[in-house]
Amino acid sequence: MIDETKAIEDRRHHLLQGGGKKEVERQHQQGKLTARERLEKLFDKGTFQEIDLWIRPIRTGFDIDERDLPGDAVITGFGEIHGRTIYAYIHDFTVVGGTMSSGQDHKVTRLMEMAIEARAPYVGIVDSGGVRIHDLFGRPAFRPIQAGRLGIGGTSGIFAAPSIASGVIPQISVMLGPCYAGSAYSPTLADFVIMRKEVSFMSVASPQLLKTVTYKDVTQEEIGGAELHATITGTADYLAETDEEAIRLCRELITYLPLNNDRQTLPVVNTADDPNRRDDSLLKIVPADFSQTYDMHEVIHHIVDNGQFLELQGLFAKSIIIGFARFDGQTVGIVANNPAEKNGVLNIDACDKEARFVRFCDCFNIPLIFLVDTPGFLSSVEEERSRDGLIRTAARPVFAICEASVPMIVVYIGKCFGLARLIMGTPRMGVDMVYSWPSAKVARMDPEEAVEIIYKKEISLSEAPDKVRREKLDELLKTYIQYPYHAAEQLLVNDIIDPRGTRPIIIRTLKALSNKRPYLRPWRKHSLVPR
Repeated sequence: MIDETKAIEDRRHHLLQGGGKKEVERQHQQGKLTARERLEKLFDKGTFQEIDLWIRPIRTGFDIDERDLPGDAVITGFGEIHGRTIYAYIHDFTVVGGTMSSGQDHKVTRLMEMAIEARAPYVGIVDSGGVRIHDLFGRPAFRPIQAGRLGIGGTSGIFAAPSIASGVIPQISVMLGPCYAGSAYSPTLADFVIMRKEVSFMSVASPQLLKTVTYKDVTQEEIGGAELHATITGTADYLAETDEEAIRLCRELITYLPLNNDRQTLPVVNTADDPNRRDDSLLKIVPADFSQTYDMHEVIHHIVDNGQFLELQGLFAKSIIIGFARFDGQTVGIVANNPAEKNGVLNIDACDKEARFVRFCDCFNIPLIFLVDTPGFLSSVEEERSRDGLIRTAARPVFAICEASVPMIVVYIGKCFGLARLIMGTPRMGVDMVYSWPSAKVARMDPEEAVEIIYKKEISLSEAPDKVRREKLDELLKTYIQYPYHAAEQLLVNDIIDPRGTRPIIIRTLKALSNKRPYLRPWRKHSLVPR
């Protein structure tokens, strides 16, 4: 037994070297860590248990059959991150560029399936040259790839498993290298995507293919770079400068997330921040003149535990802020308008960004806090006539809020008129509590639109319509909107609060709502998200 064990450990040692010293050096020369170095930084020391290291790639009939491909270019297993069990797969670029084969697909699919069965999150660290062409054109596999216990199998398991896991366990993709063609779809199906600047790349087509089709020269960065996905497509939640930073962000994100959709797994952390803490700085952030702007991040940092806020999609649709924070150690999701960016206006991208985040938080029982200061929608012909369509996109956050059953608290800080109220939540939509700062100006309709309707005749008959319009608007604002009790008298808010007490009031309200249960709804297979 000792002799056999030694032989096994010798073979294991060989497989752990990946593609060999030369390929490891090449990986380091590109400024990237190897798969096993990444693994060590992801998991708590000494907790990782690898599975399926011994896999042999299927025979294809090509010369590649003669090569030793350790792990079939991917590492799979489970371990602990901050003491909680997490599953992971990590592409090994030192082994034929981390390319995806039938065997690798089976390993990754089975890993995802195990995570679903164990009700534990999984992380995918992606660094792959795409599908291994030999598998596509070689002779039939000698070993069939069979479906797992959840019925997931074949060469499409890496696409099927994330959809089954969605809303059951959190899924995180960390893009630390390329990901080409169809293989790029799987990591984007995850709940969160972290990408490394100038290194990670994700696109359906390669620059060479696009040149063949369009006769235009394009770069990788232009069609699939990390900055593109962080700023334009909104696919990337974070941009990291290094492998180490990306993995650190992943570990931090996991501290905010539950293990699964069971209410009991939502983490509570002892942050040592006084739940009764009041903050005088909040009195100075919002300017009295609405034409001046301020950064809503300041409000967030003053009210959450220890000022710590983990923002998502911070470079995309910046007029709205989403992310995770804690109140008295409890994870919450924050949705906030940001007047510092385009005055906090709502548009197609902002609505998409908010809707998806609200649905994620509701899936995993994370309470939602809305901090509101927005003039409403961006009115433009381009937005209305775009392929996405503002009118249909605006329905998505409304739908998401109405569907949500988690505790939801709205705090009006500045202006919010008309349909903008629906995007940020109202009591009739299922919001549990609505608070207002004295600085807030809230109404069921935009005052400028109301003036055009109420005083239409006077304005049209006047020789100075602009002057009359201004006078009537000032009168309406002073009499109703700027009157601090208007929204409360109309039951648009439940209480007007001292800004300094925002934190303790939110904490008390969350505690009161801790046992909230959704009211009985008709049975359905699933909802249909607005088109």
